Amino acid sequence: MPSEVHPTRKKLLEAGKREFLAKGWKGSSLRRICASCGVTTGAFYFFFPSKQALFEAIVDPVIRALLSLTEELAQRELEDLFTGQEGDRRMMEFELAHRQEFLILLEKAEGSSREGFREQAYSSMARCFSRQFEKAIGRRPRQDVIDLLAGLRFETNLAILKGASHMEEAYFLNSIMGCYAEGGFLHLIEQMHHKL
Repeated sequence: MPSEVHPTRKKLLEAGKREFLAKGWKGSSLRRICASCGVTTGAFYFFFPSKQALFEAIVDPVIRALLSLTEELAQRELEDLFTGQEGDRRMMEFELAHRQEFLILLEKAEGSSREGFREQAYSSMARCFSRQFEKAIGRRPRQDVIDLLAGLRFETNLAILKGASHMEEAYFLNSIMGCYAEGGFLHLIEQMHHKL
């Protein structure tokens, strides 16, 4: 049976998430975090050895779960190229369930131990795109093509995360993008495979 999170620890995690989302890692203040949830800095250090440890406690569980989901979805897409829309939906569900953590990691982590997350996430997406194209055309595709397509998809996902006012809108926009991407992928394979 999982142990309950101490109420003070839980308050610090929530206050830290709000502070990092509002101010970013660099602009965040341990004193503001503590003050916003009525906890002394001494009590803070009982639960976390540093602001960095609090930051990691907020984002690292999401990173671990993301890595597991990404690996699962990438494997399924390699086995069947037509599972992409389902994978897109599951990924968007995950991103929306952890929207604040993703926005912190993608836009607010500069100066933290996780500041490279954005580049790692993009690189992971580009590798998945490359493997999909390689399977479809029987050779490695041009890197500039992969960079362009992965960049478009990455920035679109981020725009949906930042801009959708409610879950239904985010799912709708994601399904539109997934359908468009799948059609574009198939059209590229059919019409331009020799140039890729």
